[in-house]
Amino acid sequence: MNLLNLTILAAHEPWVYSKGWIVTLVGFCIVIIALFILSMIFRGVASYFTKQDAKKSAKPEVKQVEKPKPIAKLAEGEIPADVVTAIGLALYLANNQHDEESNVITIERHQTSWNDKNYGVRHWNR
Repeated sequence: MNLLNLTILAAHEPWVYSKGWIVTLVGFCIVIIALFILSMIFRGVASYFTKQDAKKSAKPEVKQVEKPKPIAKLAEGEIPADVVTAIGLALYLANNQHDEESNVITIERHQTSWNDKNYGVRHWNR
């Protein structure tokens, strides 16, 4: 006898029907154990990637760079070039905004063979 015949014969035994709670309990335990194993695998994978991110985000030592000294002294009341550039950029960005639009979308239907009623799938008998 092969395994399939033994399984079929064992399935029709009366003790199988009377002890259904054993099958339920074993099935429940298998599911709980499988979920526990999966959760441990996911925790391991998460901790692995967390360690990899920590290695990537570790910052190397930053050397202190001395601030360059100005080449020429400014006359009294004169504004540095970088300040003038920042003010000019701010004015440009503030004044060159998009204009207000009407917020109305107009769609015109064009008759093509794609939307022609004669080529439709359903033909209504009226």
